[in-house]
Amino acid sequence: MTVLELEVIKETPQKRITLVRELDKRTIYIKKELKAYNKEVWKTLKELDLQGIPHIYSLKENEEELEIIEEYISCNTLEDCLKERCFSHEEAYQITRQLCVILDVLHKQTPPIIHRDIKPENIFYDGKHVYLFDFDIARNYHENQKRDTTVLGSQGYAAPEQFGFYQTDARSDIYSLGVLYHVLLTNNLPRECNYHGFEKNVIDKMISIDPHKRYQDMQEIIRRLDQLFYQNKLIERKEQNYCLPGFRSHKIWKMILAVMGYGLAIELVSTFKIEGQATVLDYFVYRMILILWFVITLVLSTNYLSLRDYLPYYKGQKTLIKVISTIVSWFVLMLGVLLVGTFFIALFK
Repeated sequence: MTVLELEVIKETPQKRITLVRELDKRTIYIKKELKAYNKEVWKTLKELDLQGIPHIYSLKENEEELEIIEEYISCNTLEDCLKERCFSHEEAYQITRQLCVILDVLHKQTPPIIHRDIKPENIFYDGKHVYLFDFDIARNYHENQKRDTTVLGSQGYAAPEQFGFYQTDARSDIYSLGVLYHVLLTNNLPRECNYHGFEKNVIDKMISIDPHKRYQDMQEIIRRLDQLFYQNKLIERKEQNYCLPGFRSHKIWKMILAVMGYGLAIELVSTFKIEGQATVLDYFVYRMILILWFVITLVLSTNYLSLRDYLPYYKGQKTLIKVISTIVSWFVLMLGVLLVGTFFIALFK
């Protein structure tokens, strides 16, 4: 692939990273020229073409360096995001889980690929998906080897064994991922602050100094995280289930709007009048119809107690089908209430 250099992104004695464009085309790529590298790792990554890792278009080796042309991903890194905010429990969980899936595939290669440099600046995030990059110090795990031949890693994120104690393996990436998880939730390294959220036990086990006390593979972490968040959602549902719509999120602006809405509904029902002669029964029935109309509209629009899941053709369907099912159900229920009320008045006249 013949490319035109547009901009130098990073240049050190060991590597040069540039933004390039293919000649006669507008497509932009990243070009890396590495003097220190593991060719087998890059070859495997190219063959895997794994979702969540920038696609590698070409590898070219000469006597001095390895030239890599890879996909250009136009979004912020997690480091950029952390300059503005910490992540919510749900978002941090989703990010960590996606990275577990990516790393699980890498660790299952023969021989396993160990990234060794998992940190916020090496992960792109588009608000939904993560992309792990910078495999410059990644290595293959080899049985019967006591320690890494080269001591490398980012301070704060690298596992203790990366500094010459043992050979790095999948558990070394688990350590770094645990540190990253802590940072996503607190914007601080574990040594800088102690996290007390419900994920604490998982994080503490991931960043144990002794590799044997950590989770032993990514699937184990995925199962534990899924279980943890399922249990936490059940607890949240129990706490919020019976709160009136508008008060479940405990947000001030929503509660103010809810109070105004409920006040308006009470005002309309209490001041409701019927033209011409009307009996006490007429007023009672039509007020009940108005109240039920208000309740039906409120319940379906806010999905109170997840009641929309019980509508026909709703659960597990596409968004358009869900919207149609909700509207049709709302219309049928409103009409049903009106017909029952009218029949009740006619019956007792």
